[in-house]
Amino acid sequence: MRYKKVFKYAVIVFWCVAGMSAFAMNTSFDDVVKDASAALREGNAKKLSTIFDNSVNLSVQRDEGAFTKFQAELLLNDFFRTNKVDGLKELQRANNSTTSFVVFSLKANSKNYRVFIKFIQSNNKDFKVAEIRIE
Repeated sequence: MRYKKVFKYAVIVFWCVAGMSAFAMNTSFDDVVKDASAALREGNAKKLSTIFDNSVNLSVQRDEGAFTKFQAELLLNDFFRTNKVDGLKELQRANNSTTSFVVFSLKANSKNYRVFIKFIQSNNKDFKVAEIRIE
């Protein structure tokens, strides 16, 4: 009788933990989008670089290519220095098994820029920025 009770509690604990970890995986994309949004809104390249993968494909103004985290941060810092952010609006987002991205409309110096950010999921299930295009 006692074993049935222990087994019952073990099953309940298992389902609770499994449910929480699934929820945590779903919210990790939301969290990283929230972090990216806050960094863009502030024009803070250093804050944005904390969610970069080791290498980032970057296209901003005349610079395009694969850059290290540090190089990408410097290029974005130059962009934000010359373009003071006045507003940011999320236009689209997707997070499924094949694609994870977000698209923003960024207003800076009376110009509107389209910002595309593609995410990859690392081995530990954290989302990292793999690509940024500012057009």
